[in-house]
Amino acid sequence: MAGGRALQVFHAIALIIGIIAFVVLVDRMGLAGLYRVIGGIGFWFLVIAAIDLVSVMCDAGAVYYFANANANAEVSYWRVFAAQASGLAINRLTPGNAMGEPVKVTMLVEHVPQRVAISAIVMFNVATTLIAIAAIVIGVPITLLLVELPGQLQLLVWIATGVLVVAALAQIILVRRGALGTLITGARRVGLSADRAGRWQTRIAGIDAQLQHLGAPGSRRGFVFVIGSRLLNQAGTVVLLIASGIPLSAPLVAAMLSVGILVSWMSNIVPLGMGIADGTNYALYGALGATGAQGLDFTMINRARTVVLALMGLTVMLIANVVDRLRRR
Repeated sequence: MAGGRALQVFHAIALIIGIIAFVVLVDRMGLAGLYRVIGGIGFWFLVIAAIDLVSVMCDAGAVYYFANANANAEVSYWRVFAAQASGLAINRLTPGNAMGEPVKVTMLVEHVPQRVAISAIVMFNVATTLIAIAAIVIGVPITLLLVELPGQLQLLVWIATGVLVVAALAQIILVRRGALGTLITGARRVGLSADRAGRWQTRIAGIDAQLQHLGAPGSRRGFVFVIGSRLLNQAGTVVLLIASGIPLSAPLVAAMLSVGILVSWMSNIVPLGMGIADGTNYALYGALGATGAQGLDFTMINRARTVVLALMGLTVMLIANVVDRLRRR
């Protein structure tokens, strides 16, 4: 019961933080500006919101299959959806785009063993990252063949792509060798005590065993859902370009589905990419034959898109918290 109450308190605190962050960010954007952006594209915004909702449902499907693969875990899809949507909202509203991961895990641990919950979320994040990096590696050369970016921007794109390829290879090697165990071994070499390292190795052995199933037959359905989610996300980006009134061209679409991912990742340092996404998209769109003003329009609509997605996630999180409280009575 004590553990259940602790989780309940943690989720309540996370929800309060999310709501406060949401209010602050909407205030910074300005309600008038938000209404103007959404009202300006009207029907298209509903289409984008629907695409994003189905994308989150695919993400939840991926986590569901990763949790159930080789673990015989009994967790409903809707519980996984609630965890994924809640964690996504916290990620989008807080710096670093990672603070929602503990929320996802703790919303699952009441229904599956801790090792299964952690490994399922890690599997999902690894699969999502690898597929996104694959899109970047394919799309960046195509973009640079179709359009000539300014020298410094082109160099930055190549460097970032190279770093991501190295990161992808490192992730694959770590997962195969036992990601957490390898990290603890590394920490032991730089000063972690042998006793503590031994205790930690014992605790994470089950998680590493689960992670090593990534790519095995039981987890392949999870990859299918991740791919589906990425395709939907890219479709939403194309619809967003249309809604922004930006004339579509092969270089622009290729760039937004590859270099655009890099921009999104870099801008995740701060909530909604405030400041970073604006300047980067202004320069990128100007180089791609559109205008800097159109790049700013895209950024504002994409920001409104993220706000609505976060609101949906916070709503799901609130409902899940109320249901859990009623269930415990």
